[in-house]
Amino acid sequence: MDAILKGILMSSHPDSIKKQLMEKVASQGSSPQPVSVVSSVLHLMSQFYIEGQSEFERNQALNVYINWAKFNMTAFEEFFSKDLLLGLLSKKYKSEPNAVSLICHSFYLLQPTLGFTNYMTIVEVKAVEYVREHPYMPCLKILAELLMEFKDCIPKGNVTSGFCSSLIHAMSLCGPPEDEKHIFGYIKDANTVASLLDHIWRNMDSTGITTSLQVIFRIISSKEDFEPSLCLGSLVPYIPLQLIDQMVNNAVLSDAIDNKSMTFALQRMIDWLQWPTARYVDHWVVGFLKGLASVQKYSILIEVTESKIEQIFEKLQFAPVRESGLNIASHMLQSFQHSPDPFHKVLPLVPDILYKLKLENTDHSRSCAERLAELIHILMYLHAGFPDLYDPIVEVIKDYPAPPFDVITLKLTQSKWTTHRAGLASTPKVAQKFEMGKTGLFNLGNTCYMNSILQAIYMCDSFRSDVLSHTPTQSQNLVVKLQHVFAFLSHSMRPSYAPMTFLRAANPRWFSAGFQQDCSEFLKHLLDHLHEQEEKSPGTSVSPETTKETGRKSPSEKVMQPKQTLIEKNFGGKMITTVKCLNCGTESSQSEMFTDIPLAFPEYHATSHKSLAGGSATPQKREPVDKTVINQMDSGPLKYLHLSDLLSQYLKPEKLSGDNRYYCDKCGGLQEGERSIEIVKTPEYLILTLLRFSYDTKTHSRSKIFREVKYPKTLLVPKKDDRIKNEPKREPRRSLRSFVSSRLEQCGVNVDIDHADVFGLCSVVVHSGTSSDCGHYYCYARHSVVANPDQVCDNIEECSNEDEIDFLQDKWYMFNDSRVSYASYSSFCNVTQRFSKDTAYVLIYRKIDADNIEMGQMDQNKLQIDLPLRADLRDAVNKDNKQFLQEQESSARKTSRKRANPSSTANSKSWYYWKKDDDDDNNSPGCRGGLGDLDTSGARFVF
Repeated sequence: MDAILKGILMSSHPDSIKKQLMEKVASQGSSPQPVSVVSSVLHLMSQFYIEGQSEFERNQALNVYINWAKFNMTAFEEFFSKDLLLGLLSKKYKSEPNAVSLICHSFYLLQPTLGFTNYMTIVEVKAVEYVREHPYMPCLKILAELLMEFKDCIPKGNVTSGFCSSLIHAMSLCGPPEDEKHIFGYIKDANTVASLLDHIWRNMDSTGITTSLQVIFRIISSKEDFEPSLCLGSLVPYIPLQLIDQMVNNAVLSDAIDNKSMTFALQRMIDWLQWPTARYVDHWVVGFLKGLASVQKYSILIEVTESKIEQIFEKLQFAPVRESGLNIASHMLQSFQHSPDPFHKVLPLVPDILYKLKLENTDHSRSCAERLAELIHILMYLHAGFPDLYDPIVEVIKDYPAPPFDVITLKLTQSKWTTHRAGLASTPKVAQKFEMGKTGLFNLGNTCYMNSILQAIYMCDSFRSDVLSHTPTQSQNLVVKLQHVFAFLSHSMRPSYAPMTFLRAANPRWFSAGFQQDCSEFLKHLLDHLHEQEEKSPGTSVSPETTKETGRKSPSEKVMQPKQTLIEKNFGGKMITTVKCLNCGTESSQSEMFTDIPLAFPEYHATSHKSLAGGSATPQKREPVDKTVINQMDSGPLKYLHLSDLLSQYLKPEKLSGDNRYYCDKCGGLQEGERSIEIVKTPEYLILTLLRFSYDTKTHSRSKIFREVKYPKTLLVPKKDDRIKNEPKREPRRSLRSFVSSRLEQCGVNVDIDHADVFGLCSVVVHSGTSSDCGHYYCYARHSVVANPDQVCDNIEECSNEDEIDFLQDKWYMFNDSRVSYASYSSFCNVTQRFSKDTAYVLIYRKIDADNIEMGQMDQNKLQIDLPLRADLRDAVNKDNKQFLQEQESSARKTSRKRANPSSTANSKSWYYWKKDDDDDNNSPGCRGGLGDLDTSGARFVF
């Protein structure tokens, strides 16, 4: 019979004739046959099924095999021996998958027999060896089908973990077929194998699953040339998500895993996005990204983001992996805040992706398009300053509204690398930028006078915007230095910045290095120096001065259209000083620009105090309130003053008599006179300096006036009515002044001003000490963002307290050198009551101009968005941010090694079987020393 069968299959007859003949032979198996004949037929048919030349031969052979075995079970049991089964599992065949397939078909027939249990035991014992010797997807797939059909064949007990490990390793060796038409079958086979592992994992405890995860991680983190197969991605949907934290924890905290291995692992996880059924890849990738950020391994995050972001974005075109890809891309790009390079890499892909999403026109595609557009809006805000790149994208996403400012800031805060530092309990503590997103300034040796002024003017948003957008000439060295300070305060990832080059350029030559100086004097010098440098620059016109005698401009001067300097535009006001001879009535006027107004105190007996050593970067211990001083302030003539009183006193006409008489040209001699000051133009930012420091000529000692002053949020500044007599009144400006004036009067504030501009308090520099050449300076400030009066007037209408009248955002910060913290208006208003030597010294008010505001709605949020940086400034900040991340990583790695104990190190090595990274001993690139015991943790000195 076997000769007949062989002749039929090997003949040249058409397949249809062969099939008819083979079916006749198969039907004969139902008739009683000698055992030797049955054995011969089964042997021949098994050989043809396993090593047949064509699919036709194999199918016909299997049909005969099954029919003859079914009706001759005694002979079949004798044929399907232990040796045959072992041979099918271990020998090499032309079609090895069919050998296991034959076992499967045979097992269906042998299930009722008494010896079937022995067969399953043999498969269970040989399964691990088979997997190791047959790392081919068709073999693994057919074995998985056999084990899933006959589950008692699955290795049990201690062997189970080893079998899973061998199966995972075998899968990693199974690359995709070269013929693309077989790709679908390859994916289907891999998913079958993954289903087997899922079944096993479901019946294992977490320790067994963890062992499998260790194997997966060891494979994907291998630094050898071998590239693990993407089919490992088929396992991801079956890995319990609750194990992510444990896996990430063990991996990122292990000293046995070097940076290169971790980079490989993360990159290969991202490659799993290419696997069509790989759900939850984003959970694992984002989990590892956050974990690496928590231990400051920023070099890995940088390399992985830069190398993989384009690949991830390309996958957004494909629906099965789109959501996972978008989750990973969103986290990557929103957390990569020190440089725009990865974002700019993917920008060209955005239009095509959005176009394809629109074409799909499904709920899923529309949702992804909205999320992608929101991501682009956030990233354009984060990396502003590239209109040539962003203009085409803005047009593409114009139908998708930009998210609110608070949403943008929340997402960026949640995603940034430093946010995740607290995620792991054993993470080394490294200094991070303060949560409110503000950068401090290092005290470089009694330089708090400079730091407080820089923070105060930095919070003047319009001035900061003008400085950063200004194009300086070669002669404007100080402007360039200030731009660098503002750029780092806006975009540095460091908790504090050390403005050393600015200090050298800005300090007056008469200031002694290392000694405390007067912050008001420094501010005046800084503004004058900035103004002079810009004034002398080519192409800058200067505002013409009025004539000394009349204060009127010549006709030629009226035609000029001068270009204002930065200081004139923001801090420049104009006042007219008029002197009148009381004998003949002649008046002489002089107009001049001013950048600050010094406010003197009414005379009173100054109390004496001991000096304080100050200007240190170390927070000073505050002395308790001096009860004597407070009692004097609260009694009789020393009751607190209102800032409006000091301003009115400054503008009050002064009698010139005695030794201070006025020389009148018309009278030809000294005459009694009267000098008056009128403000004709108020600045955008009004600087008021309280003249608290005096020199006692009798005692030859310096003293400080501790008189308490009320600093209102909203201040009316008297201004000369410069309108022509018959000119109609401009209602918006008048109505705002009248509105504020009436509300102040109803709140009990004495207001007797015919014409004034409205100002809102935005910065206060406080002096702590008893003299101008000692003590310490710090600053309270808020963004000088002006809301539309129409929106706040309704709220102010019900105000019963002067402190409630406010046109600016009531969100205050305290800048104390490198320390930055939240504050409140009341905290500095009452500071002198809490600390007797702490008094407001320099105040900056922002003009609330109704005319300008009503020209367009002013979005409070937009004004707080830092403008795009010039290329050189942006490059300097980005370079330093990258270096800061490297310093943080190095510092964290060193701290982790110091804290590690031998037992934990041994455990981590047994987990991953790696040696320590050769690069772990590199020194941190951060600056050290040079400033005594100054803590430079997290600081970078940029020269």
